[in-house]
Amino acid sequence: MPPRPRSARGGEGKPALIREKRDRLAEIRHGLTELSERMQRPYIVSSELQTVKDVLDTLAESGACNSVILEGEPGTGKTQWAYSEVGQELQDGKDSMLIHVRVKETMTAQDLLYSVDDVRRLSDAQARSQVPDAIREEAASWKAKILSGEIDPTEDKDYLKFKAKMKAVEELGETGKDLGHINYIDLGPLGEAIKQSGEGKKVWLVIDEIEKGREELMTGMLDEIENLTFTIAETGTKIKGDKRNLRIVITTNTEDSDKIPSSFRRRSLYHFLEYPTQGEMAEIVSLNFPRLDKALLDYALDVYYAYHEHPQIEKKPSTPELLAWIEVLSREFDGEIPDDVPHKEILLKFKDDQEVEIARKNIEAREDVETRGGKLPHFVTRAVQGVPVFRLSPRLSDSYAEDEFARFYADLDRRGIHFVTPHFEDKKEGWDTVRVQTREFQIVMPGVEVLGDGYYAIPDDQQEVFAEVLAERVEVLTQKVEFTSIEEKNGDFTKGKVRVDGYKRDAYRVGNKTVVSSEYAR
Repeated sequence: MPPRPRSARGGEGKPALIREKRDRLAEIRHGLTELSERMQRPYIVSSELQTVKDVLDTLAESGACNSVILEGEPGTGKTQWAYSEVGQELQDGKDSMLIHVRVKETMTAQDLLYSVDDVRRLSDAQARSQVPDAIREEAASWKAKILSGEIDPTEDKDYLKFKAKMKAVEELGETGKDLGHINYIDLGPLGEAIKQSGEGKKVWLVIDEIEKGREELMTGMLDEIENLTFTIAETGTKIKGDKRNLRIVITTNTEDSDKIPSSFRRRSLYHFLEYPTQGEMAEIVSLNFPRLDKALLDYALDVYYAYHEHPQIEKKPSTPELLAWIEVLSREFDGEIPDDVPHKEILLKFKDDQEVEIARKNIEAREDVETRGGKLPHFVTRAVQGVPVFRLSPRLSDSYAEDEFARFYADLDRRGIHFVTPHFEDKKEGWDTVRVQTREFQIVMPGVEVLGDGYYAIPDDQQEVFAEVLAERVEVLTQKVEFTSIEEKNGDFTKGKVRVDGYKRDAYRVGNKTVVSSEYAR
């Protein structure tokens, strides 16, 4: 018969400590399970994101830059990308690890590097400075014998042994009052990532939703992210990492991305993740549910995008919620289409959102789903936020203009700036051969944001580099301008034509600001 477990004894705090350790172990086990599951989830990497990944690897290997800012709506897969990359590296037999930190408002740069467990240090000091009761009783006994003349304290061997023991206890107590810090340092996620990378481990560090932190958090860790070096002040220990072994993925949601200071952006690459189109989302769902009935898939996506794009929905559903909803639908409606929208609580998190009605035609007629209002281009959003935005010459992606820009390419090489040249393939269309672009020209460098369709956010101190190929500058007009024609109007913006300096320009009005692109004046 196995022995019965013994109850914990020896002080009031010990059972609580055991419970705390047990809970912490359960938390670690849960975290490892979640980590493993997320690494195994299927993920579709766009060609644009793969380009950023390739350039990030190239820059990290050269020691230039090893961090990237990923911006996009919730549910676009910013964080999941890092998990999938680590999962793939582990499958390939690489010794990789992932450290994930969710930023909080109260977090400081020091928290990310290291902390000192002063509570545990003080507790240990007090415990070591206390004389055990047994020794106190033995000391009282020897004192009585000395005072009564029963022993000679200079010759009695047993007393001399006890005296040596007391001296050791006294020295231990004095030491305990000033314990060193070396055993009480807890590295934070950034500190641990730097340390592990310096010891040869491949590390992916995800700093999630950085806009939730204060500006002091971002500016406070600039040097550590750029140089991968910091010193533990309490011990003088210097920790140094290796950029070749560390990839830092910084995520931010679009609505608050303007909180990230320019000084922080300039240290990292940047990529904007567009929200998946309905066709792209169908591919994502099919990877997760390969046996899902097509009619049920079409129904689910139509309902999902009707909610996701509805102007009255306060909390838009995201991709994880869609996948969870489809999992329930596939079990309850195998081969059938629901008459209404069951289990709204999975998609919608507010009572008012759940009461929003979706017209039946939006569920039945795909053409209505496909003709709902478009999205505000990202270059317009950044211009409204006060960021200098330019459009590079469209001819950079022309299949017959490579020689025209040879000098510009050479200048980029000389400056150490990475870029991707356009790529084309010849495809047969009937009797004709057509040259199709499979990749457009793209600049990928810290501080310069790729905004799509040839638009870039370029800081003032970098504009000279691109002066030769700047075609348009995006301007925010302060004066009121009337539209000569309107192509689209919704609750978020108006799109159409305006007349500026005698010329008609494409324009977007956001609030009281009108954004236009004008020819760049050299």
